[in-house]
Amino acid sequence: MADNPTSNDNIRTTPSSDSPSPASGGTPIEPGRLTNSVRMTIQTRVAQRLIHGRRADPASGTPAIVGLYRYAAMTRQLWTAAGNDDPYADWWLLRVEQETDAVREQIQRLRQHIDRFLEGAPAMDITLAHSLEPAVVELTFGTPYAYQGAYLLADLDELVLAIMTGRFVGLLDRETFERHLEESGRGVRRLFATIQGYRHLAVTRDDVRQATQKGQRAIELMGELPGEILSGELRAAHAPPLRGKADASPPETAPENADPEDKDVAAEKPDGPDGSEQD
Repeated sequence: MADNPTSNDNIRTTPSSDSPSPASGGTPIEPGRLTNSVRMTIQTRVAQRLIHGRRADPASGTPAIVGLYRYAAMTRQLWTAAGNDDPYADWWLLRVEQETDAVREQIQRLRQHIDRFLEGAPAMDITLAHSLEPAVVELTFGTPYAYQGAYLLADLDELVLAIMTGRFVGLLDRETFERHLEESGRGVRRLFATIQGYRHLAVTRDDVRQATQKGQRAIELMGELPGEILSGELRAAHAPPLRGKADASPPETAPENADPEDKDVAAEKPDGPDGSEQD
């Protein structure tokens, strides 16, 4: 459930008698920066773990898992760099967008497969398992890509509930249950890791075209750009306007906190269904 950001259209500012007014030559009163708040309800540990992610443990060889908060910070960096004419940031945003669409389709296909099991039981009306104490997470992000990642996480949460329900009511055997549970989160983990190959070098399209030292370094680290990316003809659907263009005006949203540990997790409550969920 989202609180709609306050817009200039529904603000009425009434100056006090002591406030300067434009007519008197004082500074005009302007509305402040826009912000918004989104509350996401999570019911499974599979989804909850993907909010915070996991640190790498070199001693045990355990790899890191990028969580939603880290992904949001990384997309914010891409978003800002793309607005500053970094063609590699534009390229990676396009990859993020394509991967988001692919993961959404993957989750939908698996959900439809599980639903066929649940709906196929004769004379049975099966409702999904649910948590008695779901976790409520407050989200404040600065890019649409972070929110799209959160939407996928919510879809994953519902999918895991459906898989667990199938196990609870005897429609999925243990092997099928574990396989689908592992499949369910794989796409989201892959999406959240998509940005890791990007290197922020403050490079611009002119740097690449003119083969400056910075442009050459970017090519060495991230590869040759497709021509339509370099020209700016192909950009992601939610890419920010380029700074300095006639219509460039970045959305006035509050930036997300880049450090997952600084997030307000006090609002979270322990989740309910406990099954043998896996990372």
